[in-house]
Amino acid sequence: PLLLPPTAFAHLRRQAAALAALRPRMSDCCRHHSPLPCARRAWTDVLDGFCTDEFGVKTRQFHCCRRSGAA
Repeated sequence: PLLLPPTAFAHLRRQAAALAALRPRMSDCCRHHSPLPCARRAWTDVLDGFCTDEFGVKTRQFHCCRRSGAA
């Protein structure tokens, strides 16, 4: 669990939640027959979800969420 005050730091909570969501997916990819494409798919899925969450709040979005495609 994060050691952050309960009333602030929502941006860090979103980042931590994305990393927590990525960990089990990457572990699964290590056992996959083609781990690199699996890991790439896991990363983009988690990052897309993180950016969706970022754009759902009225704070400044994380810099990578303003990019699209391969960027």
